[in-house]
Amino acid sequence: MIKVGRNEACPCGSGKKYKKCCLDKEKSATQSILRLVHAEDAAAQEVIPAQPAPEADVPAVSKLTLPKLKKMVSSELQWEHAAHQQLALQLIESMRSQYDRELILEALVLWNGYSRRTKPAVKKAGSFCAAIEYLLSEEYGFMLTQAELAEKYEITTATLSRKVKELYNYVEEYGMAGEGDELVSVQGQGTPREQAALLLHKAAEAASPKRRVQLAEMALELYPDSSDAYLVLAEESENEHEARKFLRAGMAAGGRELGEAFFTENKGYFWGLHETRPYILVCKSYAESCWFGGNAQEAVQTLEHILELNPEDNTGARYLLAAVYLYNNQLNEAERMIKHYEAEEAAAAFAYDKIVLEYKKSGITSQLKMLYRVARGVNKHVPDYLLGVKRLPHNLPDFVGMGDSNEAIEYVIMHSRLWASMPDLLKWMMKQ
Repeated sequence: MIKVGRNEACPCGSGKKYKKCCLDKEKSATQSILRLVHAEDAAAQEVIPAQPAPEADVPAVSKLTLPKLKKMVSSELQWEHAAHQQLALQLIESMRSQYDRELILEALVLWNGYSRRTKPAVKKAGSFCAAIEYLLSEEYGFMLTQAELAEKYEITTATLSRKVKELYNYVEEYGMAGEGDELVSVQGQGTPREQAALLLHKAAEAASPKRRVQLAEMALELYPDSSDAYLVLAEESENEHEARKFLRAGMAAGGRELGEAFFTENKGYFWGLHETRPYILVCKSYAESCWFGGNAQEAVQTLEHILELNPEDNTGARYLLAAVYLYNNQLNEAERMIKHYEAEEAAAAFAYDKIVLEYKKSGITSQLKMLYRVARGVNKHVPDYLLGVKRLPHNLPDFVGMGDSNEAIEYVIMHSRLWASMPDLLKWMMKQ
């Protein structure tokens, strides 16, 4: 069901607000559907034949029935307290004559997530039912007032207003689908792997870090071999040590998912196969975490592994590997790496890494000055960020262009450990 707010642009493409265009038409259609659904309720309560005869003149309004909703409440959803489950059943009864079954399902999912998270005491069930119905009314533009709902559920408007605020706070953090009950929304939508992918898509759109973590954890419940889910957990971790644990687990998950035979058969052109990309990306993140965390040797091994699987290096692992080689004084390896890839591109990383290579091999030489002039010609912004003339941002840029300031920012951030280990070279650069 598409959710369109009253003040949003109408989905028909007219350019008008929804409330000024198709809202009234859809409400009329909805009422007709509701009358039809209500007429089917009695039949839904009876035994449903295994293979019902098709009715050409009556469209199938909804696959959901009241018995299915009640079974979901009793058998499929988890509840913290019996009173919460009982309220869900009452919610079905109070909404059955006015709303389609999909909307009732949304109400149940919202209540289930809210009750599991907040564990509310249920003194008067009508106050929660009214608040849930009001939120759905706001979401879909039914224009029910709090006064009307307070009268329907025999509560005061003040009580309803308080419950609405409590639910609003929950929805702002977790969304209408609720915490934990995204699992319900993906049931039956493909394989466990595909269901996990749907949850991770929601995680990518979530604004709350806590929500992203919850969705990633749910994805792993469905599909434990999801590298992408571990990558989300690592990105939201509070410290690098914890992040590396998740990244290692993600690498292991990707290895299980692809299988040993797959690595043997496809080594050399991994990135061309879409299913390999989550594994490559989690390996790259692990190498970066090791580099910044002080484990340069582990970073080397992981980056070499990436380039062995994917020599075309679509993720740019070569730039960091050259830096780590130089840091480890593996100068022959660094030189071979730069020569191999430099012929194909004029990147700031290799231009400035050649300065480091010359310095580590021969110290301050006339050749060093020539290399510095060449590097400035490739990207003139790097020295300003290296020497602190310009302040570095806290995060890597989203887009990088050859020779621009973003390329310089990315280079300096990723190579900061390397240059910090050579204060004399930095002093020399300040005098140039």
